[in-house]
Amino acid sequence: MITQKDIARRLGVSQALVSRALAGTAGQIGAAPATIQRIRETAAQLNYRPSAAALTLRGTPTRTLGVVIKDFDDPFFGHLIGTLQGLALRREHSLILTGAFADQRSDELSALLKHQVDGLLVVGSDFIPHGLAAFLQHGIPVVLIGSGAKMPGVCRVAMDEAHGLRQLVAHLKQLGHRQLGVLSNQAAPNRRRQALLAKLAQQAGLPLPVHCMAAPPLTAPEAGYQGMQQLLQLEAHRRPTAILAMEDVMAQTALRALFEAGLQAPRDLSIAGIDDIPAAAMTIPALTTIRQPMQKMVEAAFELLVRPAEQRTARQEQQVVVQPELIIRESCGRPHATADDTLKGKATT
Repeated sequence: MITQKDIARRLGVSQALVSRALAGTAGQIGAAPATIQRIRETAAQLNYRPSAAALTLRGTPTRTLGVVIKDFDDPFFGHLIGTLQGLALRREHSLILTGAFADQRSDELSALLKHQVDGLLVVGSDFIPHGLAAFLQHGIPVVLIGSGAKMPGVCRVAMDEAHGLRQLVAHLKQLGHRQLGVLSNQAAPNRRRQALLAKLAQQAGLPLPVHCMAAPPLTAPEAGYQGMQQLLQLEAHRRPTAILAMEDVMAQTALRALFEAGLQAPRDLSIAGIDDIPAAAMTIPALTTIRQPMQKMVEAAFELLVRPAEQRTARQEQQVVVQPELIIRESCGRPHATADDTLKGKATT
């Protein structure tokens, strides 16, 4: 590993001068601009990288952030990591990535402390990984991306779920839907979304009966598929005319179950999701969904992590809420008249 001492030896200058040149303070002691430039060029040629431990001892930020992901199998998180990586590169920061383990007794975050990270980003709603308290005890800023309860000393960036669901419910009502259904599972974020949807549907005057709520205790893809099969077993007049899946992956597998039953969206049933994962626009039909403002969320979380220490307090808890966008595609349309509706129409003519 190349050190400042190696650079100094190659150029025949003092190590102190190399340190100042790389820190941007050599001009303050009268060093020639040409010498400073030569030191920096040599450091780049030798691929010099400062030691995180040494930077920490000098009180200098390491420009390294720790990131812990709730679920690597969720396509939403993959998209978010890519967005975060792009921003970190532009801002000349490095990321150290880890994930959650099923065994919550394991301290999956302890390795990040050894890397002297400047901050920790926790990605996932209702997700508090084991070992988080150690970062707060060391005065390392922690920011959560996703919805959930407040936590002392921790900032959070989240989508305004109520705003997004309110837009979607209004859109379905405008299309003429008479009764809604829900596809969910037992995951805490989806239970919260389901409860919020029930409240907003009631306010909009759209029934959301219990028999139209399918929430099997399965993973999101399995819950979408089996939940749709469950709703399709209802008698035609009791089925919802539009179904809201609490995640896009649920909506995608629900479309599969609908296809296997010989039905189509939106001809027979409208389906919508939440998140707007990249594949949502590629399903057949393309999925109407609530788009999480990924770029805004990542940028807000990044700024909270890298802001100067003097702008933070030991127990500061800032909540940043960003507005989602309703993306209207082909999976939702006007409900077709049922056989009962058709007969009633003929009787009145």
